[in-house]
Amino acid sequence: MTDESWDEAVKGVKKIKTNRHVDEIKPKEIVIRADKVKTVTFDVLKNSQSVQKDDFSQMDGSLAKRFKREEFKPQAVLDLHGITEKAAFDRVCDFIKSAYDSGKRCVLIITGKGLDEEIFSTRGVLRKSVPQWLSGSEISPLILAYKNPSEALGGAGALYILLRKRIV
Repeated sequence: MTDESWDEAVKGVKKIKTNRHVDEIKPKEIVIRADKVKTVTFDVLKNSQSVQKDDFSQMDGSLAKRFKREEFKPQAVLDLHGITEKAAFDRVCDFIKSAYDSGKRCVLIITGKGLDEEIFSTRGVLRKSVPQWLSGSEISPLILAYKNPSEALGGAGALYILLRKRIV
């Protein structure tokens, strides 16, 4: 490229007359509206009620309606088929904590239905135990509500769980 062709190429280009430095650029202030912040505070977690199956009293009406209609798609699934009760407890606690920490809102735990043909049957143990764990253990403050889902998601052999929003 010759000097003449360069001069021809930049013929209409004008130099910018401003001399702004990065220090002079002020960052735009971000304002977070208090009415839009939806987090769970430490006091709520500390004093939260123990969540019970089919108890939607800790959420507003529209959220409860969406949860009952199963409008939330499960973002994680834990299948407990073939696992002992002791191992299942650890897995359920770890699953709920990791789902909460990763910001998931809706999860599904598949317990299996078991067979309760006899009164003192040892089958269906997890189906009876997991709701107790969700209500009374260290993971209860992380859970907003839970219920048995429709048959399409497992019916009586599963639990459809809505977690609280993660604290930032």
